[in-house]
Amino acid sequence: MNIYVRLALCLVIHAVGCVAYVFLNNAVVVAYKAFNGGFTTRGVAIGIAHYMFIYIFFGVNALAAIIPKLWAKLGLLTLMVAWILFMMVPDNPLRALFYTVAQGGVTLLAILATQLIELRLEKRALMRQAMPAIASQNVLSKMRTCP
Repeated sequence: MNIYVRLALCLVIHAVGCVAYVFLNNAVVVAYKAFNGGFTTRGVAIGIAHYMFIYIFFGVNALAAIIPKLWAKLGLLTLMVAWILFMMVPDNPLRALFYTVAQGGVTLLAILATQLIELRLEKRALMRQAMPAIASQNVLSKMRTCP
């Protein structure tokens, strides 16, 4: 597969994941406020850490779209989830759970979707390369059997 096609495909899929996460985050914020009141009603405010996690999420998705190796993408995802847990669990365990599951899940789904599409495109390209050889072999074998 052409490297530019792969890069564009990965960027589009990861961008769709980022947009989906923004809508998911907004829906969860509305639900959280409806059930528990405002964010500071429990005495703990998340403050600017929320923006830090959003920026890290966008950065990790951009890097995961550019990096071609699966193990490197999964390592980057693991670092992001570990950082969120390290920063959030002591003070905000519920929010830590949401951020790790939502951001980690969306990024993992984007990584797996790009890997699946890349594998299918590679398989299709290999089948196209193999088919003309098989067809030409059939023609040659028919020509040999004809009197």
